[in-house]
Amino acid sequence: MKMGEKLEKVVDIIGEILAFLTVALMVFVFVNRYFGFLPADTAKIIESVLVVAVLLVVALAGLEFALKRGLIVFILYAALVAAAVIFLFFPGVLPATAKSASDALLPALLG
Repeated sequence: MKMGEKLEKVVDIIGEILAFLTVALMVFVFVNRYFGFLPADTAKIIESVLVVAVLLVVALAGLEFALKRGLIVFILYAALVAAAVIFLFFPGVLPATAKSASDALLPALLG
């Protein structure tokens, strides 16, 4: 078993667990948006966590793909993931840092 195969198995297991937890968090966010049992500030924080969790799941799935395709694909993919992570730190990108719900990315997707 090569190093890449071992790393791929680890990434696969972490991705599967994170995907399960992300879907559970997504259901929680949807239920909260329908019933509104959390305060608005807390809901924004949880929605921000959901955005980061989705990015992690997608990044891990793409990493698994890039590990199989070679160094150039891996470098391009790593640059794209790095750009997405850098943009997370810009004000107004995450729901918790947005001025209003209409300025955030996720509320437009959630309904």
